[in-house]
Amino acid sequence: MELMAGIERDREEATSSGDGLNQPQDNMQESPGRPAKWEALPLNVVKSTGRTMQILEYFDHHQGPANIAQVARALDYPQSSTSEIMRSLNVLGYLAYNNGDRTFMPTSRVRLLGSWALDQLHGEDRLSSLLRKANQISGQTAYLAIRNKLASQYIQVAQSTTSLRLHLTPGQKRPLLRSASGRALLKNLSDAEISKLVRRINAERLPEESIICLDALLADVNFIRENGYLYIERSEISPGAAVIAMSLPENVFPVPTVIGIGGAAEVIAPQKELLVQRLRELVETHLLCRDSGSQAA
Repeated sequence: MELMAGIERDREEATSSGDGLNQPQDNMQESPGRPAKWEALPLNVVKSTGRTMQILEYFDHHQGPANIAQVARALDYPQSSTSEIMRSLNVLGYLAYNNGDRTFMPTSRVRLLGSWALDQLHGEDRLSSLLRKANQISGQTAYLAIRNKLASQYIQVAQSTTSLRLHLTPGQKRPLLRSASGRALLKNLSDAEISKLVRRINAERLPEESIICLDALLADVNFIRENGYLYIERSEISPGAAVIAMSLPENVFPVPTVIGIGGAAEVIAPQKELLVQRLRELVETHLLCRDSGSQAA
């Protein structure tokens, strides 16, 4: 609802500014008095597909957050179709939405899309390598996750090959307050914001769902604030599974991201401390540039 409210405000602003973004512009002609910056889509391209790709290319060119009106203006798109495409990309986890300033930013899911093909040509990138190594050292399912409104969403998964495993898929979502990855993604929220989320989710919970205890949730969040990871011995989402979720360096990613390992509790529990240590070493090895003394994506 927050995202939709922001989109409606953007539509109103664009309409009142008189820039014509709410008018049909399907012929993709150059607007009077403004030089074209982006080529018109070829006539044999499905319009929604082409616009989706050009919106992602716009962010690659812009290299910063942007709101709906900015994108529509730059690409000379109708306001309505721009908002629908960007909203859909947000739902799918490719764009993150900042309700404070009503801007969008690409997530790491965009970066990872097709990384397998590039790895074959140019060698594996550090993020993909990090996930693969996490999968190898644990022998269990490893994942990368970001926040998508009231959910944690997996953006890349390396499956375990053992017979007893936690099976996850990219794009899959887990409840933000009930999952290890979701709770790990709350660390930068204030206690007041977390309390508000708890009240909302408890009010909307299904009859079979348990009530979320604010004190227990804050204890988990405080633990990850201090230690950088969270360990859930018995998953509420996947019975019989244990999960480790670790925050990744904030200046490496455009939105908060966690890496996690999940598997049978009887397998994870005895080696929990070792797995946490190895994960920390992997993050430092693959994401931090020791040579230059700085961090890089």
